[in-house]
Amino acid sequence: MVYTGGLKSKPFWTRWPSWIIIFIWSLHFVWVFIRPVSLRSPAWDTGLSRPLLQWLDARQQNKIARVERMRFLEDVLAENQQLRNQIQSLQDQQRRWGQDRESLEGLTQILELQKSTTAQSITAEVIYHTRPQFFGTFIINKGASEGLQIDQPVITTQGVIGRVWSVGSHQSKILPVDAPNIGMAVYLSASKSSGILQGRSNNMAELLYLRSEKSVQTGESIFTSGLDNIYPRGLLVGFVKEIRSEGGASRIFVQLAPRLDQLRYVLVLPHPLPLESLSEPVVQ
Repeated sequence: MVYTGGLKSKPFWTRWPSWIIIFIWSLHFVWVFIRPVSLRSPAWDTGLSRPLLQWLDARQQNKIARVERMRFLEDVLAENQQLRNQIQSLQDQQRRWGQDRESLEGLTQILELQKSTTAQSITAEVIYHTRPQFFGTFIINKGASEGLQIDQPVITTQGVIGRVWSVGSHQSKILPVDAPNIGMAVYLSASKSSGILQGRSNNMAELLYLRSEKSVQTGESIFTSGLDNIYPRGLLVGFVKEIRSEGGASRIFVQLAPRLDQLRYVLVLPHPLPLESLSEPVVQ
């Protein structure tokens, strides 16, 4: 490679158009000055120069066309990018509208459920949760200032989700039904057997202390019995998912009806009527 003024020299075959132009113009220059006088005429000069001028004009037109194509391509790419940005913006807007619609539908269902319950029930929104962690709880945006108290039952349109575990001024913590070792009194819709539902995490629970396990059927609905004096009778809790035999005994696992990891709005019910203090009969 030869060093020429700080620039790397190019191979000959990459510069052949320039050499051809120089060669043709050199021949034309020599012809103009050494030709006989009898052969000198404007028509002859023009005829000799026309191919070269046409070739140069064609090269210039091709260069202009390439520049225009590049500009057109840049405009097309810019327009495509703008359209992609608009599509992304519309998709984001559609996603937000979908979320707002789901939120509105959930709130509408809760308000309809509230109309069918007592006037003392309170609608609340889930603002934080620790699901699906072990013993995961919920935080709602209502507290003592709105009249909430510990152990009030909490439901959704799909069924029972838990009870109020602790109360702050404007927020409360909800203990879910599937919390481990937390029980509630229930009964089965078909067999009418009653027992205790105990949480097993991950939206699952287990039925314990049933009077009759033989009559239990897979898919059977389970409702609150009200015997724990926390949840009113007749609230849907879940469905029998599996009956497993272990060591001669049956274990009954329950799929809870509400999706506890997808809650947005809940309804807090008032306490059931307290039990009266009854006097014991005097035995004589």
